[in-house]
Amino acid sequence: MRVYISADIEGIAGISKWEETTKGSQDYERYRIQMTKEVAAACEGAMEAGADYILVKDAHEDGKNLIHEMLPNNVKVISGWSNHPYSMVEGLDESFDAVIMIGYHCGGHSNGSPLSHTLYPNCVRRMTINGEAADEFLIATYACHMIGVPVVAVSGDGELMRHVRSFDAQIKTIAVQEGFGGSVVSIHPKLAVERIRRGVKKSLENLERYNLKHPEGYEMVIEFQQHAQAYKFSFYPGAEQIDEYCVRYESKNYMDLLTMMLFLD
Repeated sequence: MRVYISADIEGIAGISKWEETTKGSQDYERYRIQMTKEVAAACEGAMEAGADYILVKDAHEDGKNLIHEMLPNNVKVISGWSNHPYSMVEGLDESFDAVIMIGYHCGGHSNGSPLSHTLYPNCVRRMTINGEAADEFLIATYACHMIGVPVVAVSGDGELMRHVRSFDAQIKTIAVQEGFGGSVVSIHPKLAVERIRRGVKKSLENLERYNLKHPEGYEMVIEFQQHAQAYKFSFYPGAEQIDEYCVRYESKNYMDLLTMMLFLD
């Protein structure tokens, strides 16, 4: 069994401030270690379920956060960014049996985390795909489904877990914190690690049950933080500015949307 893991940091246990996600800050190392522990737990759960190949994408900021030495010896890690349109799931292909997302968070449209955002918080206020509020889970999941690989487990904040279940109730969700206002209520970091290990193992036991959603076409609407950003992006081929802050882009091919998103930042 070949398993792909995409890892972010804003949805791990206990994290609640932007400074904790950023290199050079006092608390970054603490949460970098917790991120690595939660990814290691996902790897262990996958191996217990029979995975013999695991590839992890370090998908936070510069892609250089995970401590490889803390992961099982047979795990490979993608560090940095190739600038492939798959972005947070770059390196994924049709040979994989399942995708797991660790440390994910709710989108810029949500108040479910003090760290809620979609892609680039200084650029994008919110996004929708086919009228549905789009977070990084949804963006990456459509990419996985495009090549026929199911997302089977996601960990992160409670608001995102509710979105995941509404998208596909069969995906295993592991909530490690619940955000409100500028704070979070988090479970114990060791409990988060154990729940992730157990949840990932269970999620891989019946891969055939997962749904793969394939819309016939895609309409993406991006609301920018600044009207000048929307004006600039309206010149992207095929994009249409629909109000002072929003641009719409449509295609029947989801790869077109992924490619377009490369140019947002």
